[in-house]
Amino acid sequence: ASILRQNVPSGEVIVCDDGSSEDMGVVREGFPASGTCRLVWSRTEQCQGAQVARNRGLALARGELVIFMDSDDVLTDGGLMPLLQALSENSQLDYAYAKVIQTDAQLKPFTNNSVVGAPFTAAPVDVAGYHWHTMGAVYRKIYLEKVGAWNEALTGSQDWEYQARVKLAGGRGQFVDAMVGFWRHHGGSRVGAKAFRPDYVQSVMLACDVIVKLALQTGRCDRALRRRLAKKLILHALEWGANGHPGERQQCLAQAAQTVVSDPL
Repeated sequence: ASILRQNVPSGEVIVCDDGSSEDMGVVREGFPASGTCRLVWSRTEQCQGAQVARNRGLALARGELVIFMDSDDVLTDGGLMPLLQALSENSQLDYAYAKVIQTDAQLKPFTNNSVVGAPFTAAPVDVAGYHWHTMGAVYRKIYLEKVGAWNEALTGSQDWEYQARVKLAGGRGQFVDAMVGFWRHHGGSRVGAKAFRPDYVQSVMLACDVIVKLALQTGRCDRALRRRLAKKLILHALEWGANGHPGERQQCLAQAAQTVVSDPL
């Protein structure tokens, strides 16, 4: 509903149903039969993960511009317009990104540090920053072909790793000081769950490895970036240890040390 309220002149909504148990027929029946927005439906019977669903949607996309949204994300009214305008006014931009606000399940904003979205610098250390949420950016589809697919080996930190590759692909982005949507947090199992998950921590370790190697290949790796990634790995090593995984703790510490002092290539 929030997508349809954007009043985009033309476009398509690609729904990638990742083996859900919900009655999605209600959603399909409620989609306007006429209008400028085209509905594309893709379903897998088994849950394969958000990153797989996003790649499936990207492969189906026919438009020039792409935004990724999870099922519980909500766009503000007119939230896409500032991003679309920035891309329309500057053909040299490869993507534009803005702010989202973190909310509870009822879309009530949290009081502290609830806004995600800020400009980043050309400094390599910012490659590993989190400067926009998954739904907070609009990309030119042709640029995403250069960035590559979402990493299907990751079960966590997918958007962080993808964002790093967006930055390292050499394109030009622009921060737009506008609120594009609401990022809902709720209980239960989800991609961003805070409970300890071994697969999530392994995923972060893999993401760190991918980022530092690509940063080296593109000449964007320096001491500050290495230290930032190593600090993240050390925190997760402590998490491994606190949850009774001494072998994984040592592996994570070794990766942190390698990230700082040696060339991972």
